[in-house]
Amino acid sequence: MTNECLYDVELLAGLKSGNQEAFTHIYRKYWQGLYNAAFKRVKNKEQCQDIVQSVFTSLWDRRGEVNINNISAYLHTAVKFQVFKQAARSPNATEFLEAFEHIITSPVNTDDAILEKEILLMIKLWIDALPEKRRKIFLMHYNDDLSTAEIAGRLNISRKTVQNQLNTASQALRLRLVQLLSLLILSSFFSR
Repeated sequence: MTNECLYDVELLAGLKSGNQEAFTHIYRKYWQGLYNAAFKRVKNKEQCQDIVQSVFTSLWDRRGEVNINNISAYLHTAVKFQVFKQAARSPNATEFLEAFEHIITSPVNTDDAILEKEILLMIKLWIDALPEKRRKIFLMHYNDDLSTAEIAGRLNISRKTVQNQLNTASQALRLRLVQLLSLLILSSFFSR
């Protein structure tokens, strides 16, 4: 074990016992990296600060309840979930889907790779279950990166129909992803 890992183990032991100094060291050591990770996804300084603050507040509040083996991976995963929750509340589905894409394409550790596969499988199953017309429009927009006008022209339908279909699909996907994330978070806490 490296000195860095031993230091983290000592900090985690101190944190678990309620040592504020250990918490402060963790905060100082990881704050900037977590802020940078959040900023890559959110691009808003105040929101990023709120996300990181929320992660550290939760870490302190739950210090006696959670078993953490890798503090860096734990904190980065927590930031991802906070970004996801914030994106899910966004009225703009495009922002939500872009933030979600960043979340699932930037794994921190092997557990995240498993989580990514589960999420991608669920999304594929959800897309496959869409009505044919809606699925086609959704895939043309998000896979082929076509504008609503381009899709309308190719399918010989109105642009408003394309927008309505995308809006309906995006809202349904957002709901499914929030439900999926809730289940995954609960299962990860109970498996610790």
